[in-house]
Amino acid sequence: MTRLSAAEVFTPTSFPTYTYVQRDELHHERLLREWTRSSTQIASVSGPSKAGKTVLVQRVVGEGNLITVSGASVRAPDQLWDRVLDWYGEPHAMTASSAASTTDTHSSERAVNLGVSGTGASHKRAEGGNAGATDTTQATVNRRGLVQVVAELAHTATTLLVDDFHYIPAAIQSDVAQQLKDASSRGVRICVASVPHRADNIVRALPELRGRVLAIDLDYWSKRDLLAIPRLGYAHLGLQLEEDALAAFAAEAAGSPQLMQSICLWTCNHLGVHEPVVPARAVALDAAARKQILFLTSCTVDFRSLVRALVAGPKTRPGERRSYTYQDGRTGDVYATVMRAIALDPPRLTLTYAELGERLEQVCKGDSPDGASVVRTCLALSQIAGAFAAPTGPSLEWDEQEQVLVLPDPYLLFYLRWSGVLDREE
Repeated sequence: MTRLSAAEVFTPTSFPTYTYVQRDELHHERLLREWTRSSTQIASVSGPSKAGKTVLVQRVVGEGNLITVSGASVRAPDQLWDRVLDWYGEPHAMTASSAASTTDTHSSERAVNLGVSGTGASHKRAEGGNAGATDTTQATVNRRGLVQVVAELAHTATTLLVDDFHYIPAAIQSDVAQQLKDASSRGVRICVASVPHRADNIVRALPELRGRVLAIDLDYWSKRDLLAIPRLGYAHLGLQLEEDALAAFAAEAAGSPQLMQSICLWTCNHLGVHEPVVPARAVALDAAARKQILFLTSCTVDFRSLVRALVAGPKTRPGERRSYTYQDGRTGDVYATVMRAIALDPPRLTLTYAELGERLEQVCKGDSPDGASVVRTCLALSQIAGAFAAPTGPSLEWDEQEQVLVLPDPYLLFYLRWSGVLDREE
């Protein structure tokens, strides 16, 4: 058995060499591989946060052939190409110099005989001199941006991945999209990655790209695909975990392979397994062990400021909000109560108005918030989350038209369920 460490097997923040799951039925890899044969099209990979977009591209093009530039680092159109040249280690400017030297030499000699009677004396005088000059020429060559990148990358196996294209300021997205189109038409292989609701940003920024973009849409992972991660990984470490525990962990991962990797790694930490176990052994995890593992995993996630604001809700005078009593004897206002309902079993990234109402009845002992209060609260929660939102979008949203509460980021749901933050904030 190869002597691997647990951290090499389960890699939440890097390419999963030993736990990569090929999702053949979705044809993502097939589409990307076909795209690599024709680099004049731009590939657009969209998917939820932590759904494995970058890993998919790395898998197809090869990690050594990938240059990744974050859209967050691009604040001017030409800056994109500076980031690519930074990756190459190209200097911002190069100075070349040449020197030419000339030397002028002259000499003279004078002789005279001294006519002194009885002697044969003479005198000589010699003079000489050197004159020299050096001409130096210097030339400074600056980076040539897009032109230089095309010269380096066109018609090679190297792929430029613009991760989180939607992070690029809207005011310059059109200019950046035009430059990407130019580079792609000259043979540079370009891929952009984004979240689903921003997937068409590049086409909207430059409509003439329609027909020139290959769209590959990823979704949250199924439980079956998530379960393949621990089965592959634990085989390398000589562990066999019971199916009930793996199924519970897959449910908590809420469609995120990155989160599943993290749970598996902290399971190894909890078991004290850092290298392969010889001989292999089966492991059972009771409820207390599972809870401890999930809490440890939640320590790698931090939404404290956002959750504090969501639980507090908009500012009001003391006593203006009604208090509700929970099944465990605690009490809280409508904002804390709705947040508790979101965190209930089973973990769900979307909750309809009806489902949220049922959960509120489970949370409360006695009366629960009425329908109008729930809708007002969800709208306010969405506005608060929007104020904390990164360019990827808010971590919590209320769809007024569909009457659905959505948590686009699985990590927020996981943090609410296992960090203990709700009890602390209340």
